[in-house]
Amino acid sequence: MHDGTGSSAPVQDSAPYRMLAVGYDLVMAHVAYDAWAEYIEDLLDRFRPGARTILELGCGTGSLALELQPRGPFRYLATDREPQMIRVARRKAEHLGRSVLFDVADFTSFRVAEPVDAVLLLYDGLNYLLEPAPIRSMLACVHAALAPGGVFVFDQSTPANSINNADFFEDEGEQDGFRYVRRSAYDPEARLHTTTFEITIDGRTFVERHVQRAYTRAEMQALIDETPFEVVAAFDGFSDDEAHDDTERIHWVLRRREAAPAS
Repeated sequence: MHDGTGSSAPVQDSAPYRMLAVGYDLVMAHVAYDAWAEYIEDLLDRFRPGARTILELGCGTGSLALELQPRGPFRYLATDREPQMIRVARRKAEHLGRSVLFDVADFTSFRVAEPVDAVLLLYDGLNYLLEPAPIRSMLACVHAALAPGGVFVFDQSTPANSINNADFFEDEGEQDGFRYVRRSAYDPEARLHTTTFEITIDGRTFVERHVQRAYTRAEMQALIDETPFEVVAAFDGFSDDEAHDDTERIHWVLRRREAAPAS
């Protein structure tokens, strides 16, 4: 196998985000994390006013956490299952002087020492869960992590997003010895969205395949209905409008109900 540049160097497979972590911020340079943080801050102000503690799941290299934490300021724990992502996030936090605790954790099987006011899972993190079972596990972990009245804010990418934006998508970039080529394709029957990264770092080439499932709003609602959560809202993108059939990204707000009064 060749790397597409005329070199005969072998191409190595890599687990998702393991090698991408090195240049993840370059890949995500198009994302307005400041605007996303502002949107989440507004949701917290409306649906969990006075929130002081946040747990972010699937935090990547910490860009959202580092934007959102000082807005509280919040006591902020951010986790990701890929240690390389956490290493990058810690370096960024140290450089910026941000009080964010970064740790490695799988968001389908985590526990917290103390309940938190809000849990976040954003930018398609949920879509990496390809079957209902791990989604149920994740929801159970989140419910256990929240204090009564706490909120879970998460997003999901829908089939409309993959149909409109995924097929035949390709881009590339290069910076400081890191180069990537990204290609995306969507299987509408299986509703699987596959993004392939060809990553070259200091002359060595790796391939990462990221597979996500595009869930409908109805499918997610059915899974939420199995839980004790109260659905507070399901928003269309970054708006205050109700999500609809053509929504590409849904922001859900779920609430852990207040403890029932003792009889």
